[in-house]
Amino acid sequence: MRFEHSDNTALPDLKIWRSYSHDSTDDDAPFIALIAENSVQTQQIATDLARQGYNIHQTNDVDAMLETVQTRLVDWEFMIFDLDLLDDLESNVDDLIMFRETCARIPILLLSGSSSRDEFSDHRRAIGDATLRKPVFRSRLLDGIAAMRTNWQTREVLHGNEQSGQA
Repeated sequence: MRFEHSDNTALPDLKIWRSYSHDSTDDDAPFIALIAENSVQTQQIATDLARQGYNIHQTNDVDAMLETVQTRLVDWEFMIFDLDLLDDLESNVDDLIMFRETCARIPILLLSGSSSRDEFSDHRRAIGDATLRKPVFRSRLLDGIAAMRTNWQTREVLHGNEQSGQA
């Protein structure tokens, strides 16, 4: 997203970081990373998750969020990544593959406006554990999170078995 000043000079892309807090006073509520444009849809997803007891940190700055999660893996329960965030899908996929290689313990739920339907299988496991077609509503969000967790646990078991077989 580019903004232009009245004299037609391009201003830098705006990087926004928003936080949505859970409704309780529990200081140990899990953190969710939400990488997406700030939109009504994104705000609804964050609000729905906050009502489920999570602390959500949302930004459209892919690099900043991935670096933040990598720095403190233990703080983050999972990540939601909107594949439509940038025009360059290949770049998004490359970022997710690299993240996945270094941070395999973080489950990833993908959002996509170009998917024909929700995909709860793990066929995109190189970049995510489940995919939701946008727009996303609360019940489908919760179903997607459940599928993401199931696929992530299966991947963890398979990865653990592969490592024990190599020893």
